[in-house]
Amino acid sequence: MKLHRITLAFSLAALCAGLAATPAHGQERITGRVLNGTTHQPVANQLVQLLVPRGGMQQVATATTDASGGFSLDAQGSAGAPIAMVQAVYQDVNYRVRATPGESTELTVYENTHTAPALRIPSARILVQAEGQRVRVQELFSVENASEPPRTYINSDGTFLFRLGQGAENPQASIIGEMNMPIPQGILDGTSPGEFAINYSLHPGVTTILVAYEADYSSGQFTLQDQVNYPIAQAELHVSPSSLSVDSPLFKSAGADSANAAKNFAAEGVASGTVLQARLSGEVAPSAEAASAASEGDIQTTPNPLTRLGVPLLVCVLLVLVWALGMRFSKEWPRWRDRLPASPAQKEIEAKVETLLNSLADLEELLASGKIAEKTYWKEKLELKARLVAVLKKSPPALLESYATRNLPR
Repeated sequence: MKLHRITLAFSLAALCAGLAATPAHGQERITGRVLNGTTHQPVANQLVQLLVPRGGMQQVATATTDASGGFSLDAQGSAGAPIAMVQAVYQDVNYRVRATPGESTELTVYENTHTAPALRIPSARILVQAEGQRVRVQELFSVENASEPPRTYINSDGTFLFRLGQGAENPQASIIGEMNMPIPQGILDGTSPGEFAINYSLHPGVTTILVAYEADYSSGQFTLQDQVNYPIAQAELHVSPSSLSVDSPLFKSAGADSANAAKNFAAEGVASGTVLQARLSGEVAPSAEAASAASEGDIQTTPNPLTRLGVPLLVCVLLVLVWALGMRFSKEWPRWRDRLPASPAQKEIEAKVETLLNSLADLEELLASGKIAEKTYWKEKLELKARLVAVLKKSPPALLESYATRNLPR
């Protein structure tokens, strides 16, 4: 979850930067056309919607394309909105593109196919982090649909298939959407144990898919043995902490990442169906929860034998030393407190950040499962992001760095 939250916090920062750089819309019109990328022909009589994130993804204007696929939307309703999206639902698949008043907008849609195209993965990035008795795995796959002619791949049995090794717990999957925001997806069980799939319409081009899970590390060993039935041009493996031993018949050493205390490995030209195998071993630091529990245990000490005269003398010396240290401590504590990684003020900020990140993740899951209306989803999402940005701005630089730049996929 830590990597998932870091990834989520970084995506939020990128989103805020993008919103800040977007100029406000004027009272112009949004014009453009809808093109069928499969037939290379304009799409006539196609309903086009103008959407803005205002109390949810709100429809503010509609138009129907003419014989040449052209459309013109009144942009008045998008005034003041950070972004505007033009959407068309073609053959039950949503297609969206960002739009700016005064500039021509081209929205490309595609014919559907139920036949699996020759999917391939130009790049894959696997992050494995061991902490305490748990290991967390995140796998980012850039999946390319290079069908010719280009078609959107849909399949109710799943469009992206993957296999996880024995011991994988709580598997999750997301699509990395616009502005790097993860969109949780439902996971379908395959025909045999360990096989899974997601049912997401794969448009022509590249779709980034995130697969994450946890596993037991109480034995001090973990074997990564996941698999996808698509060729991978380049694969990267990042393991932390760097003290772990890594043995793999596939991945070769690619140096160390001292900034993130990780080891890097790489593989090229991975054939379809190849097991992404790597064996990790070694002791790791206990998790924060375990360390906290250990610190609360009883500690017994046995004093050294002293003479009857030495004990009172030692007590007097200690009392004087404690008094001097107390005076020094009382003067310096306010300044030191805010600099300590575990100060009460920082703990309070961390707790707020964790709560807001969990709320954002829960909100995405509620939308994916259909348990929340889209209007309510967008309203709560924007409110949570605003609160999170406000908290992060008040945090010390070290805390902000830990949530925004550490262990990020590159």
